[in-house]
Amino acid sequence: MSANYSSENHTSDYKRNERQEMLIAPPLDLSFRKATTMNELMKKRAQIIRTGKAPARTFKDRYVTSTLWLSNNLLSSTEGLQRLVNRVLDDPVYLSWLDLSFNEINEIGEDIEKFTNLKILYLHGNKISNIADTLRLRKLQNLRSLTLHGNPIEDVPCYRSYIVHLLPQLLVLDFSPVIAAEKKKALPVGFFKMIQSGIRI
Repeated sequence: MSANYSSENHTSDYKRNERQEMLIAPPLDLSFRKATTMNELMKKRAQIIRTGKAPARTFKDRYVTSTLWLSNNLLSSTEGLQRLVNRVLDDPVYLSWLDLSFNEINEIGEDIEKFTNLKILYLHGNKISNIADTLRLRKLQNLRSLTLHGNPIEDVPCYRSYIVHLLPQLLVLDFSPVIAAEKKKALPVGFFKMIQSGIRI
């Protein structure tokens, strides 16, 4: 009973957070631009097909929003992410929802550590093969929803349990609520040592 109650709470919290981000301001949507680098995205204008309208722009040509969608491009890494965010967002420190799904990203770079106010991070549908990369996400103490499915690391034994232990603040992993029982489940002996050695799939 307690697990079900917890699950329902987590789901509703997650949906409320997502809605809240959309209500604060429309996302800056730079998806589907065939960009191979973050620098290329700096030259693109926001599209409004999915969002209905673009966020407001300042006189410095920066967007007033805390949500950035970069999905469905051809990005191979997160290199240059901080430069991009600083260039396109009016207040980069408050970036709270970042969508990098369905790219060609093969590693989680250090740029991601800069955005400590991230609540929602989508990395599904990429090519991340070293599960040790996820250690970088420990600095994101406000992170509540994370997606990593559709990456090679999903095939690591105990993948979900490891991510839940690594990031105890998560409410949702791969669009599935994290329940209390998962947090209590022990990982195999030596698992963290295996991860820190940089296992690749």
